[in-house]
Amino acid sequence: MAVTKAHIKASRKYERNNPDRTGYNTLKRNAFNFANAYNKEGTKAHIYVTSDYGHKNYKNDLEKLKSLIDSTLENLEK
Repeated sequence: MAVTKAHIKASRKYERNNPDRTGYNTLKRNAFNFANAYNKEGTKAHIYVTSDYGHKNYKNDLEKLKSLIDSTLENLEK
């Protein structure tokens, strides 16, 4: 199904009127996509994380991300 110009216009208007929500959802989507990239075979993300560069860095970056998440959760509980 093709996206109409009216739909695009309405989406942009929503984004302008709800910058906190759209910004938050973008951050969340990016984090989930990065964390789940290895499990999504056939996607660009999977190709990137299984490339030579990704293979060398992905696990370490996930561990750093996990540490940041754990630290943030602790701070939110204070």
